[in-house]
Amino acid sequence: MNKKLSKEDQATFQEAMKGVKPLKKETKIRPAPPKRKPVKHRWAEETESLNLNESLTLDPVQSEEFISYKQAGISHKILRNLRQGQYNVEAKLDLHGHTIEEARKTVDAFLQQCLQQRIRVVLIIHGKGHHSQMPVLKNKLNHWLRELPSVLAFCSATPAHGSRGAVYILLKSQARED
Repeated sequence: MNKKLSKEDQATFQEAMKGVKPLKKETKIRPAPPKRKPVKHRWAEETESLNLNESLTLDPVQSEEFISYKQAGISHKILRNLRQGQYNVEAKLDLHGHTIEEARKTVDAFLQQCLQQRIRVVLIIHGKGHHSQMPVLKNKLNHWLRELPSVLAFCSATPAHGSRGAVYILLKSQARED
């Protein structure tokens, strides 16, 4: 179908385009980079440990309790956006079935790998524990993550990602070494 525009349509088009300047030939428009898809891995221990420890004294949290933390200097807006799930999760780790020591090693290796790959937002699924008991891994993560300088903020996830049985983590961006 090759129809010509009527004079009325041409006049309307010319009126709409009044004041519009053509782009310079040197101007290059680049599409936004594609979003990274979440990476699911079993992380191998490859580098120096992040030293997950529990030097802080914190009250234990219950399975349905919301947890959050942000380093000084991180805005409330960033934590709010994290809490609302507004950042793309770039990597996930599921700790279901792990003992405390297995979880410590796995979280350590996972976070190291994420930092090396310049991944900024991750999700760790820790579960809510058994109904009659305190959620052990949730409490351990609440301690460990607060101790790491590379963790800028973390909070319980949205229902789409596991709610109170998972945490979003915002990691520091690492300076490029190349």
